[in-house]
Amino acid sequence: MKKMLVLAVVAVFAFSGSAMAVPVDPDPDGMSMYFDVGGETFCATHAGGFLPLTAHLLVTNASAPDVKAWEARLELDTNAQLVNPWVLSPGAVPVVEGNDYQVGTGSNPIPAIDGVAHLADITILFYGMNPPGTDFATYSVSGVPGSLAFPDGAGYAHVAGTPIPCQPIDGTWGACAWLNGVCDIIANEDLTWGQVKSLY
Repeated sequence: MKKMLVLAVVAVFAFSGSAMAVPVDPDPDGMSMYFDVGGETFCATHAGGFLPLTAHLLVTNASAPDVKAWEARLELDTNAQLVNPWVLSPGAVPVVEGNDYQVGTGSNPIPAIDGVAHLADITILFYGMNPPGTDFATYSVSGVPGSLAFPDGAGYAHVAGTPIPCQPIDGTWGACAWLNGVCDIIANEDLTWGQVKSLY
């Protein structure tokens, strides 16, 4: 029942025109990349031809009303001809370099609107030089190696000194969103009917 039922329910609601945006990950305090700001789309296709595509780093089903600090390793594997840098939410400042982000928001906490906190964006552009359908991007989220606050993965804090660990979308940190790729990512544990209903 687990993967097929959830995929069927997600598909029904995705195409039903429902006005209510519901994250695809039912777990509390999830962190992942999505192609929409509601946490509903982790898999997309792209035809190329000079069209930009933006992906969003989100906390879904947040247990706190806002995010005052967060950390994660953000990685992108792509053959895009242009990749813009990560754009953090207003007021957010990273304290490490490279793929690792340990970020404080200062006096501008990131609100969790309807349980979704929008942490960062990245935009890529395919110029259409590759054969149609061969452009790709794979987005990965994981923990910052050596982190004392979040040794088991990514997370955020609502109160200084009180970290809230996040859950990966499929039970393991790593690849979590695909553009023109093989999308195989729905929670791999058995879901109760209550958890399935809580999606919608």
